[in-house]
Amino acid sequence: MSINRRDFLRNTGFAAAALSLPFAGKSSVLDELAYKPIGSFGIQLWTVKEAMFADAKDTLTKLASYGYKQIESFEGPKGFFWGMKNTEFKKLMDDLGMKIISSHCNNTVEFERKSAEAAEIGMSYLICPWKGPQKSIDDFKRFNDEFNKSGETAKKNGIRFAYHNHDYSFKVLDGQVPQVVM
Repeated sequence: MSINRRDFLRNTGFAAAALSLPFAGKSSVLDELAYKPIGSFGIQLWTVKEAMFADAKDTLTKLASYGYKQIESFEGPKGFFWGMKNTEFKKLMDDLGMKIISSHCNNTVEFERKSAEAAEIGMSYLICPWKGPQKSIDDFKRFNDEFNKSGETAKKNGIRFAYHNHDYSFKVLDGQVPQVVM
């Protein structure tokens, strides 16, 4: 069966119009979402690390004024409570109308204390931020014991432990993908 160009274009137009009928009179999903408030949203403090190093309280105050309600901290030279006790930091968060949800930290140094302090103020997670590329798949496998121990410590304190992966853990090494064996 052959069809000429004019009939093909007409039939294609009818088909396209018919396919759109179920959506006639309805706004797009994007239009509907544009009018819904997004609720609480947060910021990873690493994105403003220089400002945090310069003046943590001022930076947090500014972030709160921008509408941020949740933060993920990171462990700098003053710790992930920025030189304050965990309860002082929580009071600051409460005063600003914010909540610390999680923090990146070194899970091999004083992790028991960090977990207990995080749990005491209602945090949900402590996160290992980086392990770096390794020389062999066995190097990655060794992290399993460390991560399991950190997970048990966190769980005992009522929080969770997580690992922030990076591209290097998805690159084949010794014929395996490190992320799969971790």
